[in-house]
Amino acid sequence: MAELMAYRKVNGLSTLPVSGEERPLVLRIIGKEKPLARSAVHEIVKGVMRATADRLRARGSDWEAAAAQIEAASTHWLRHTAGTHMTDAGLDVKAVRDNFGHATISTTSIYVHSEDNARHDATQAAHKIGWAPPGKAS
Repeated sequence: MAELMAYRKVNGLSTLPVSGEERPLVLRIIGKEKPLARSAVHEIVKGVMRATADRLRARGSDWEAAAAQIEAASTHWLRHTAGTHMTDAGLDVKAVRDNFGHATISTTSIYVHSEDNARHDATQAAHKIGWAPPGKAS
């Protein structure tokens, strides 16, 4: 939000949108009353990710895996990450559905991981098999 507020201020807008404001969230450089195309936003994000990956690779080969992962990121990946963070923070899945404009809860439920992780951890703690590899005591 701080970055969005700074962006709006630099563009001569109030720090937060006002009721009834019809300006797009991200403005074009030329023709500022028109929204920035989705493809342009995608290219900007991919450019940031590529530059970040390049900086990681410059640190040495130990950073290659992290660089490859960040280079594969996209606007859709960021959307999924945001949805996961929202559900992990306890936001009701219906609110996430509405924020993302999904038609059904089943689409949104792909972001719900915390309950699965908690269930897995509880099962692991309560159900120990006591198995040991051959030659090792259990």
